[in-house]
Amino acid sequence: MAQKDKDIVLISEDPEFNDRLGAILSKQAGLSVTQCNSSLSGMNGKANEFARSSELIIFKASSDALKEEQALKSLIASGGTARLLAVSDSTVPFGVAHGLLRAGVSEVVPDTIEDAELARVVSRLSMPRRLTLNPQDQREGQVIAISKARGGIGATTLAVNLADQLCSRKKLFGKTENRKVALVDLDLQFGAVAGFLDLQPNNAFYSMARDRIEPDSVFLQQSIETTPSGLAVLTAPAGFMPLNALQPDQVSALIRRLRQNYDFIVIDLPHAMVDWLTPVLETANHVLIVSGTSVPFVQQTRRLIDFFKEQNPSIHVEVIVGQEKKPLIRSRRHIEAAKALETEFRHWLPPDPRAAEIAMDRGCPLSQAASGSALTKEIAQIAADLLKAASETSPTHDARADRPGR
Repeated sequence: MAQKDKDIVLISEDPEFNDRLGAILSKQAGLSVTQCNSSLSGMNGKANEFARSSELIIFKASSDALKEEQALKSLIASGGTARLLAVSDSTVPFGVAHGLLRAGVSEVVPDTIEDAELARVVSRLSMPRRLTLNPQDQREGQVIAISKARGGIGATTLAVNLADQLCSRKKLFGKTENRKVALVDLDLQFGAVAGFLDLQPNNAFYSMARDRIEPDSVFLQQSIETTPSGLAVLTAPAGFMPLNALQPDQVSALIRRLRQNYDFIVIDLPHAMVDWLTPVLETANHVLIVSGTSVPFVQQTRRLIDFFKEQNPSIHVEVIVGQEKKPLIRSRRHIEAAKALETEFRHWLPPDPRAAEIAMDRGCPLSQAASGSALTKEIAQIAADLLKAASETSPTHDARADRPGR
């Protein structure tokens, strides 16, 4: 039985663009191309029909961001499964291209891209999705993203041990009820979560990027490692991996699946701004920024807060002061830093290199290596606050259980 051609739709009012794309697509076997001499916003309901019957829609992006995003929202709401590829020229501002990704476009490429590379992008995006999501799952886990004003300030220490503290809780009569918690290392180039927990780095993210996989439960089962305490961990790859190798739709699918399978998802973020941060921030319930109170720290943290709020105005952002013991009396520097960041410093991670070194040498959380240390207790308090916040959004949550079990 002959295999059916893949349906590709080309939408553009630019004759030169149409001729170029037509020539590229005609060289690829197994493609059936429909060309529409129109803008995406001018297609009206016809684009929705194509979204339901095609594998890929390619359109020339315009500088009219409002009309473009409205057309995309209508197209996505139609229930179609076609992927979307936008090609933008130099007149389209970066902010518009970024907005297209936020609106649901799989990829945005410049019109200066070489023909061979554009052909590869089209071939990849027109491939059938290898893994699909099961919409029947109803769990909506909380997403907690950990960011940092710079490296070496203790963000990964917080991510690892916060996830550990969220894992279990003691109830009455000594009974323990476990929560399902996942720890995800999205610092693809310098991720250190594997070393903290004596786990092997794995190439799950590399495979996602190479094979254009959108994760489902099978992917999670094959990729996630579980520690003796029950913490599920998705580590970063061992080798170098470009930060932009993952696409926003892949990261969005990963978080969606994790939320359906876990009560809490703690994500260690890279110290970089990449497109796939958008689905993380749009889904996150909390972002914890580990920073300091000196002027350079405050400047970097202010930029991070503004960026996070731009992506998700309703997100709860909290600044955690790293490598500094909570003072009895706040200095002028502390007061001015809090004022500049428009926040209150509620949590301080005291420097405790001995406890941290023991935990890292043993490849275990602080709760096992140094349960009585000040650093362990402070992270336990952060976990308690997050559990309390979660209980306030869940009326069926057991209020007696809002304490971490460490």
